[in-house]
Amino acid sequence: MNMTRKTLTLAAMVASLSLLAACSKSDDASAPPPAAPAPSTAPTPAPVPPVAPAPQEEQSAPADQQSMQDKIKDSAEAVKEKADELAKDAGEAAESARESVKEGAAKADAAIQGAIGNSGGESK
Repeated sequence: MNMTRKTLTLAAMVASLSLLAACSKSDDASAPPPAAPAPSTAPTPAPVPPVAPAPQEEQSAPADQQSMQDKIKDSAEAVKEKADELAKDAGEAAESARESVKEGAAKADAAIQGAIGNSGGESK
């Protein structure tokens, strides 16, 4: 039972991480390209060299990675909780089925014993 639970948990975790990765890739691909400035008749000033955003990008990359790791941990915990809940529900359902079979067998046995007892009494 424990091996099955671990396998189910791992399968659910892999599926959720795959879904998370697929969603992440689709967001990157659907980003709209920057819009070109509208042509104007007024003279424009000389372009200003861009400010070096490299330090910000380097800082945001670890923050994004940390954020992604936090999301993965949260997803893994949610999957684990759901798997535990499902395992508990499955155990309860199995116990209920076992009790139903036990009751059905007892009723069938009583009916058979009653039929045997009645047929034996009638033949005398």
